[in-house]
Amino acid sequence: MAKLKSIFGQYAESMQLMIDRSQDRFGPTWFQNYFTWAPPQVGLTFTSIIGASRIEAAASVVSRDSETPLRSRGQLTKLSGEIPAIRQMFKMEESDYRDYLVMQNMPVPETTRRDQMLDMIFNDVLKCGKAVMKRLDYMTLQAVSTGEIDLSALNNPDGIILNEPLDLLMPSGNKSQAAVSWSNPTTATPIADIEATVEKATEAGRAIGKILMSKLLWSKFKKAKEVIDTMAAFLYGPKPGSGFNPTAITSLTNVNNYLSENLLPVIEIVDQVIGIEKNGIISPQRPFSDNNAVFIPAGPLGVIKNAIAIEEAKPVEGVSYAKFQQALISKWSANEPFGEWTKGDLNAFPSLDTIDGIFLLTAVYP
Repeated sequence: MAKLKSIFGQYAESMQLMIDRSQDRFGPTWFQNYFTWAPPQVGLTFTSIIGASRIEAAASVVSRDSETPLRSRGQLTKLSGEIPAIRQMFKMEESDYRDYLVMQNMPVPETTRRDQMLDMIFNDVLKCGKAVMKRLDYMTLQAVSTGEIDLSALNNPDGIILNEPLDLLMPSGNKSQAAVSWSNPTTATPIADIEATVEKATEAGRAIGKILMSKLLWSKFKKAKEVIDTMAAFLYGPKPGSGFNPTAITSLTNVNNYLSENLLPVIEIVDQVIGIEKNGIISPQRPFSDNNAVFIPAGPLGVIKNAIAIEEAKPVEGVSYAKFQQALISKWSANEPFGEWTKGDLNAFPSLDTIDGIFLLTAVYP
């Protein structure tokens, strides 16, 4: 299929200006709360170097004239791979273009016709830009909440399918299980589980900044009898007598106040829904695990490794290009068969560099 200039002519050449002026319309992404972009590279391979978990030793106190003690630098583990392609494309059919021509010939002001044209151009650009970033969201949410990235027929139906999840090398000692599944509200002990996990992290020389959990897991947490009783005592003090038996309000604000007052990390709810399309039907999925409470360090968790798109290095004649963050958006037309095409192309993969400092508590299990 030969690629021809967009049927929208000079307006397609203004895609970059449209994107720059409409950043807010692309919507927020979750991964940018905790990941930054690595510098773009030309090659497609990446290597993440992860420092193995260890307690840093204090320097020795020595006499003025003695030799300086030599310390070990700790093991380093390399996780290497090829940066995958993340792509999505939309086609404007001949029938869509005919409808557009009808609108353009209607007796309306010139500014209205121009706005119709810009909307037709930008809507597909917007969808392409959002789609590739949502895939990064999906992978980072998986990575942070499970220590793995899984590409399956369920979440990547028309792309690469992995036979087994990609293990991101989280230390086995960073994983634990709640004393009682949080699905059992009368016997579960979520606060004690949090205290135990924080203590484990402290013993490993790690500081926890906050706890991430899904809205579903939070719902189980706040219904536990241990949590309700603890919050009642925190909010109202010891029961003054039989005539006063208050019910604790286990709101996120109240619980986080309790955790903060007791020098424990606060809870942040992760409630990201991402649509996955199969055979033209979009189904909502929640990539962040509903079973795990995730204890993360403060600050960034990693970087997004990325490589430039091949058409950025070697543009194709007749194609219009623009950038949305690190993604390349391209637009062109064809006459056999007729159509207007818009594509989003991103070579990127999340590198969870702080994985040694992340602790997973499996809070719900059979």
